Formats: sequence, C-alpha cells, structure tokens
Amino acid sequence: MANFLVGQVLSGIPQGSILGPLLFVIFINDLVDVCEENIKIYLFADDAKMYCHVKNVADKDKLQKGIENFVHWTSKWQVSLNIN
Repeated sequence: MANFLVGQVLSGIPQGSILGPLLFVIFINDLVDVCEENIKIYLFADDAKMYCHVKNVADKDKLQKGIENFVHWTSKWQVSLNIN
C-alpha cells in the first residue's frame, strides 16, 4: 500500500465520521437566514437549491440579492461551491 500525502487538511471534519453530518447541519444552519424574503432554499445533505417565482423586476432583484448574500456567506465561511 502506497503511503503518500496529497495535501494537508487544516480544517474540517473527516469524511465518514459519526459526528460529521450533525456538525455539517449545525454549520450551515444559518444559510437559510441569509436569503431574502420570499426566496425558498431547500437543503438536503450537502446540497442546496434556491428559487423563487419571478413575476416582475422586483422579484428578479430579490433573487439576485439572495444569490449575492449566498455567495457572501460562502466566502465568509470559506465554503467552495460546486455549480455542476
């Protein structure tokens, strides 16, 4: 078995840990609070989906502001996004 170090992880929770899922839920718990009013966000495991019904320009602006808040949150907590 090869013994090599790809990169040193300085933070986080090891994958497969028992407390990992609970700690992750606590970590992202405030994500819902950063969204604008009338914007829905669904969280499942490590996935998030944000949406709202856009009926006019004001709705579009709220959605855009919610996306900007979401990106700011990810930057603040050093969470990388996988858009795929």
